[in-house]
Amino acid sequence: MDIDKVAIAAEVRRFQFEIWQRAGRTHTTIPHLLQLFRPDHAALVHGYEYEVTSGAIGVHGTGTERFQIAGLIDTRRGIIKVAGCFPYEVQRFTGAHELGHLALHPGLPLHRDRPLSGDNMSTDRREREANYFAACFLAPEKLVRQAFWSRFGAKSLVLDDAVAFALLGNRMQELMRSATGSLEFARTLASAEKFGVGNHFKSLANQFGMSASAMAIRISELGLVRD
Repeated sequence: MDIDKVAIAAEVRRFQFEIWQRAGRTHTTIPHLLQLFRPDHAALVHGYEYEVTSGAIGVHGTGTERFQIAGLIDTRRGIIKVAGCFPYEVQRFTGAHELGHLALHPGLPLHRDRPLSGDNMSTDRREREANYFAACFLAPEKLVRQAFWSRFGAKSLVLDDAVAFALLGNRMQELMRSATGSLEFARTLASAEKFGVGNHFKSLANQFGMSASAMAIRISELGLVRD
């Protein structure tokens, strides 16, 4: 059974609105939304302690199911913990994933997660729901569409020779030879730091603090790319 993405996106907006309302009461000038929608800040607003450890948290599971814990949520104690030994993008996505459990699965007790970067596939419905929540939380649709337009001058892009050349120049054939549906075009856009001549910028992945693969999935889900 697939997850209800419309309902999850609506829950993210409600969750974020609570953060924005709190900022309006406690700040004379409201910070940029991407600053407000940090996992650590969101956890504190919703009454949870948020800790990034200096190293590993530990190992969980048995046999082939053993994994290094990247994050956990303890709903009884009101704690979210993220392992600081993983890359920044993994820490952020894992923290936002734990927020997804907080918002979507309130009855969940102590829960531990594998390292998450946003391109992880899972057969568990709750994990897929928390992953989608994290993607929507870290990369809100309106902000992503604005950032995409400001970089590429279009509401969406179709892969053709002109677009491939603007992205990769003389290496354009590397992109043109990519398999349809491979996410390679979306990943190139997500990690791009220039488009055409003299148009340099921070990549979408960098701006939203996500891995290139996670950002590629997000802009694909929003219909911003077609190959």
